[in-house]
Amino acid sequence: MSKKVRNLIIAGVCVVVLVAALIVLLVLSQQQNTDGTTSDLTSALVEDEVDNGLIDENVDDLEYLTVQGANGSYTVRSSDDLEEGASFAYTMDGYDDLPLDRYTIRTAVSTFTNATYLDVVFEDTTGMDLSTYGLTTPTTTVTGSYGGRVYTMYIGSATSGITGRYCMLEGDPALYAVANSLSTTLDVNPNTYLDRTLLEAYSSEEDPVITNLTIHRPDLPEDIVVAPTDTSKYGDDTLTAVASRYELTSPVVTLVDPDLEADLLFNIFGSEAEDVVASNPTQQQLEEYGLASPAAEVSMSWDDTGVQLTIGNEVTSGSTACRYVMRDGSPLVYVVSEELLPWVSYTADDLVSPIPLVPYIQNVSAMSISFGGNEYSFQLSQVATGETNYNGQATTKTRAEYNGTVLDSDNFATWYQLVMSCQANAVNRSEVTSDPIMTVTYQYTDGSKDTVDYYDVGNRTVVVSVNGAKAVTTSTSFTNKVQSELQKLLNGEEVNMNW
Repeated sequence: MSKKVRNLIIAGVCVVVLVAALIVLLVLSQQQNTDGTTSDLTSALVEDEVDNGLIDENVDDLEYLTVQGANGSYTVRSSDDLEEGASFAYTMDGYDDLPLDRYTIRTAVSTFTNATYLDVVFEDTTGMDLSTYGLTTPTTTVTGSYGGRVYTMYIGSATSGITGRYCMLEGDPALYAVANSLSTTLDVNPNTYLDRTLLEAYSSEEDPVITNLTIHRPDLPEDIVVAPTDTSKYGDDTLTAVASRYELTSPVVTLVDPDLEADLLFNIFGSEAEDVVASNPTQQQLEEYGLASPAAEVSMSWDDTGVQLTIGNEVTSGSTACRYVMRDGSPLVYVVSEELLPWVSYTADDLVSPIPLVPYIQNVSAMSISFGGNEYSFQLSQVATGETNYNGQATTKTRAEYNGTVLDSDNFATWYQLVMSCQANAVNRSEVTSDPIMTVTYQYTDGSKDTVDYYDVGNRTVVVSVNGAKAVTTSTSFTNKVQSELQKLLNGEEVNMNW
């Protein structure tokens, strides 16, 4: 359920809450006069049949609603220019051609149209000094017109004795106490009614296919570019498990960590800003918000469309860490949670998939590993287990032989997993001129092969090369662990994957 639809539900809930508040007042009204603190509040709700409505109109009959308050002034008007599938629409004076959130406006209109009072303070204030109640100069003045019937409401200072505010209607001598929500819903910055949608939700239940993501930041030596994975670079996808649907194409070509795909590419869909602070910003405002010299510029494409975001300075909205953002094609300056903007902090190193190549063991007919001048070759085959899986298919297990000796299948499988789990941790920026310190070759049942070379470039760093692409790095701890655990495997000792 979207936030916009929830706003309408919340408006209905507010009415229920107000009714509950009335019941509480009925229970407490006989007790409140004992200390004299609320002696001026004369309950008008003693009888259940008393109507506590201030305005009795239909929300669909509204012509206009004008609010003048401490947080700004605005006028909204009903409109016949309906979007497809919409049953209501509004315009706002001075906000022509700006995207409005009709649901939020509807909530405000409904709040005024269905306004009720909590209590009657005085039935007739004729000749009274209304300054005591903040009504000589009201904090909020609201005027609504319904088919030519005009209502003007004045909201003053906070009430004593109950939580609320003093209120009067034009032409009505009574002084009322109304809920705070009446004032807080209507007395808002007009920007509240601007559409905060940063990016519409994707129309399909499945994720869109992102064809390109480019992140440009002044603190990065190169742009980060992400595209759909070209599986041919990582071996035949019928033979290897390509761990990610997306890969880096700049600054290097390597798989993206699949655990980061949602954060990097998809969380932005269906998102909303925390606030809108400006429209059609001036150059001075762009500089103030950090949008003239942005922290990041992001472009993303999918299907036949896309989005471009300019991300500026940090700002806090409540307790939420945010940034100022503009979207290409929109005149608005949004305040957006940093949780929706991972591009301002991610580096290419953060995005690297920890496992650059995962050959399916059942497709491997032979595997060799060489280091220190020695080569170790294994012959692999699949043998029936005599069992079936949940689909009723016969299962197999891997038989591994070394120099004619059959190895323990589970122990070999553990070592095989260790070899694949190199935990790549960064992109490679070093020029490799030395020979590899370790090479692993996978020979597949169809006659093809993949080769992974490991190069020591110093500082306990090893460059991992998949079929010649020296894209990522790992630690020398990994190559040392593979080699030491290999000796355990060959000696019949239990292999330990932890390193």
